[in-house]
Amino acid sequence: MRIIGILIIIGMVVGAVSTIDYNKFIDLPSILLVVCGSLGYVLAKGKSSDFIKNFGDGSVYMGWIGLMIGIVMIGNHHANTENMGPAFSIAFLPILYGYFIKLVTIGLEKSNNG
Repeated sequence: MRIIGILIIIGMVVGAVSTIDYNKFIDLPSILLVVCGSLGYVLAKGKSSDFIKNFGDGSVYMGWIGLMIGIVMIGNHHANTENMGPAFSIAFLPILYGYFIKLVTIGLEKSNNG
């Protein structure tokens, strides 16, 4: 049942994104920040038995850090109002990635424990 739940979550998110231009939801620096930062968080925690849980937690933390980095970059580089909308959209992508990964890891974590 948990695998079905994970597939439903992934399907709903992919379905929602595919109704719009999906390229707007892909930002490589944001993906790398969340995924690599999450791996660093797992290593920093040092508990290999909780890898999936720690990876999910780290992805949320790194998503919020990515938002803060994005807002600082907007303040420093995109001061004109015509670029604010797209810049804020990109700034929020790490949070989207982080919580999406967290949802998937919750399902994976539970299936490993029981």
